[in-house]
Amino acid sequence: MRTPFRTAFRTPLRTSLRAPFPKRRIRLLFGALCLVLLPVVATSGPGGLGPQTAYAAGGEGSEVTVSGTGEFADLKVTVGQTRNLVGQVVKISWTGGKPTVSDTAYSADYLQIMQCWGDEPTGPGTDQCQFGGSSALGAGAGNQAGAYTNTRQLNYGANLRDSEHEPLPPPTPSGISYAPFRTVGGDPVSPGNWNEFYDVNSTNEVPYARTNARGAGEVWFETQTAVEAPGLGCGSAVTGSGGAVGGRGCWLVIVPRGEKEVDGSPYTGQSGGQLQSSPLSPANWKQRIVVPLGFEPLGSYCPIGAEERGTLGSEMAAEAVTRWQPALCQTGGKAIYGYAQVPDETARVKLLSGTPGLVFLGRPAPADPVRKPVYAPVALSGITIGFFIESQAGFQAPPEVKARNGTRLGALRLTPRLVAKLLTESYQDGNSRFAESTAKNPANLGRDPEFMKHNPAYAGLDFGGKLGDALVPQPLADTTRQLWEWVGRDPAAREFLDGTPDNAGAHGDASYAGMAVNPNYRGLALPLDTFPKSDPYCQPFPLEHPESPLCIQDKHPYATDMHAAARAASRGDTLARTSWDATATPPTYKKDPPQLAGSRAVLAVTDTATADRYGLVRAELLNAGGAFVAPEPAALIAAASARKAGADGVSSPDPAAADPAAYPLTVLTYAATVPADLTEAEGRDYGAMLAYAAARGQTPGVSAGSLPHGYAPLPEALRAQTRAAAQKVSTEAGRKPTPEPSAPTAPAPAPAPGAAGGTPSGTGGSATGGSGPAGTGTSGSGASTAGAGSAAGGGAAPGPAAASPGASTATGAGGATGATGTSGAPAAQAAGTTPDWVVGAIRNVLLICLVVGALAAFAGPMLPRFLPGALLRLRSLRGAAGGAAATSGGPAELPADWATHKKTGPRDWTPPDQD
Repeated sequence: MRTPFRTAFRTPLRTSLRAPFPKRRIRLLFGALCLVLLPVVATSGPGGLGPQTAYAAGGEGSEVTVSGTGEFADLKVTVGQTRNLVGQVVKISWTGGKPTVSDTAYSADYLQIMQCWGDEPTGPGTDQCQFGGSSALGAGAGNQAGAYTNTRQLNYGANLRDSEHEPLPPPTPSGISYAPFRTVGGDPVSPGNWNEFYDVNSTNEVPYARTNARGAGEVWFETQTAVEAPGLGCGSAVTGSGGAVGGRGCWLVIVPRGEKEVDGSPYTGQSGGQLQSSPLSPANWKQRIVVPLGFEPLGSYCPIGAEERGTLGSEMAAEAVTRWQPALCQTGGKAIYGYAQVPDETARVKLLSGTPGLVFLGRPAPADPVRKPVYAPVALSGITIGFFIESQAGFQAPPEVKARNGTRLGALRLTPRLVAKLLTESYQDGNSRFAESTAKNPANLGRDPEFMKHNPAYAGLDFGGKLGDALVPQPLADTTRQLWEWVGRDPAAREFLDGTPDNAGAHGDASYAGMAVNPNYRGLALPLDTFPKSDPYCQPFPLEHPESPLCIQDKHPYATDMHAAARAASRGDTLARTSWDATATPPTYKKDPPQLAGSRAVLAVTDTATADRYGLVRAELLNAGGAFVAPEPAALIAAASARKAGADGVSSPDPAAADPAAYPLTVLTYAATVPADLTEAEGRDYGAMLAYAAARGQTPGVSAGSLPHGYAPLPEALRAQTRAAAQKVSTEAGRKPTPEPSAPTAPAPAPAPGAAGGTPSGTGGSATGGSGPAGTGTSGSGASTAGAGSAAGGGAAPGPAAASPGASTATGAGGATGATGTSGAPAAQAAGTTPDWVVGAIRNVLLICLVVGALAAFAGPMLPRFLPGALLRLRSLRGAAGGAAATSGGPAELPADWATHKKTGPRDWTPPDQD
């Protein structure tokens, strides 16, 4: 199961570019806390966010085409996938329709699409369908269509009555009759267009789907499980008559709208010359087309009581590992392989901790004279700029451009310099149109001559307020560093980042706009493993709420990870919070709803497999060979062949590779472990997993155990390397290498009077079989050093000083004896030491988290106002200290930005009063 991790700080504070984010000690504290809890969480399954999905056979070839009836008999609708569904996006296309009336609105002749639950073989009723949430955007979604067409309202006044003459539901006190919504669990539901189970931020309805001049159209529809749509319950585990467990099925419902109203009158006679009635009105509902949807069962799909083997690591492996999990636990030793998504640096620390399990990463751990990791390539994918952009003609665009309004654009080309512009808040719409730092720059990609040179199909389009930046993940990651390396190696991008306008310098073009990098990013040192947001501008509101300006973290927030970024982009959701809510406690900015259907334009930095899962188109990027290349399997394989060989069989990407067929941001993910630190049983199970990954795990598909689309199958040479690694892990597990003699070490000095904690050689550890924080000893003068070791069954992250071959003990203040240290592994190979920590404090973790959460909720809105000054003061104090802490043995920085694979959390957008 894929285990979610929550970040200690979901939104990094705005900081100066030249003074990197100054929260080292806070990161150390929370990093150590997370590392202590990591083994527990990694083997406990998904907690707090609901069950994760499994996969079963049968998804391939599940495309279905259905036809309309009556006046819509010529309409044929094709659903690209109808089985093995999870929370994903499927393509819906159609032919034989009439072109939608109006290029800029939806007056008549369009489709309305929704997801429903229901156990009857004939399909669902109107009370079982999730529809109406989009009406919170306004009547007809902002006057794009008739007033009631995206609602559940069934009474339209005296001049429009349904010809079916069915009794209306009981009206609300305001006299409105809504089609009721009934949940799969029979829960109480408030009447209205939205309710406790869905609203504008969570619904997957498509209120308006346009048919083009050829009578065809297509949309990408998000199928939601019980996790995303609890009122529908799709995928909930259901036991069949034979005892087999399957996922609860659901329905896709398409309601075609023609040119007549529910009373038979033409749409031209209605208000505004538009259809007015809801698709849930009986006369419209009679025309519905239904398609059954098969979902994978949610919850546990592995044998109860089987051995659990923890794995953790890079998000690049997440889609593959979660697809393999249900097949792995039904074969071989039938072990259950848990999965926890954490930053790459955390995986490297875990690998050398003494209890490695199996980790996934893109770069190797530091060389260790004792611990010898084995690396096995398991997944070939890439980093991509995924996008969901619908054609939006400008006011003066020619008719042929306006005729494409609302259709999805299928191509986008980006150079490293264009990506640099997007990632540095250099467009006005990626920052603020009121910010002086970017006032002279183009508003967005669509107004940038450099972009138009490479993307002529965007001529005549207008993306006001959009395409100024991309959704980016918050956690530290090797993939982020690789993206920045690609940007930094390009001469034009490097020149731009150093301050040269794009129409000047050795790589400028006189026809460009003279766009310059946001001065807060000038001279940006690359590569980075994060995406900074460094412009300090905050838009003031002196009359409405002078104490709460609108800053970058609200207007252009981070996504929790690449999965969240891709899902948001597929929904037209920028995650922005720009609407002031004076009724909240405390008052704050609330989340914006998704962009309107037909006018969506969102970019996201994500991985290729997740982009495919959510139906994002993947941009073509300029490679070192001068060609624009999309991350198709052949391009990924070409780039894998051009990687540079490295130690321990771990190759590295070569951004300078000149193969014109190679995709420049290809990522090869490795599984790694240390056989000597495994038990024989662990070695057999992890070896079996690697063997599986090299065989059936490289077969593309959607069924259990297959390779998700978005990955490329590993070439044979890489599979052979994985098979050899699997054999080594299986046969050498538990065999401890003979340690080399080490030079005698001087005895540790006694702690200063009044010292707290253990001696410098003391250790703390984890008793849960995972990595835990190293213990520390703090002298009375404030200098501290860290030891290394592990408690029984757990390993500490190695510290910066070599450990003696013998065991050592830590004695805290008062004479309590600490955990026994392990023998052998030098501590010099760790990324750093953990902060001072008392083992007994673990029992107070819940209380600490509650207190910190309450303080964060209270203080968060005030941080953008008060923190910058405090940070400047702290920097001046650190400068005055002259780096004393570093030179006196203070703890080095450990990774502490813990990644999450987070499903959508509680909704915090409050729609307007429905009555």
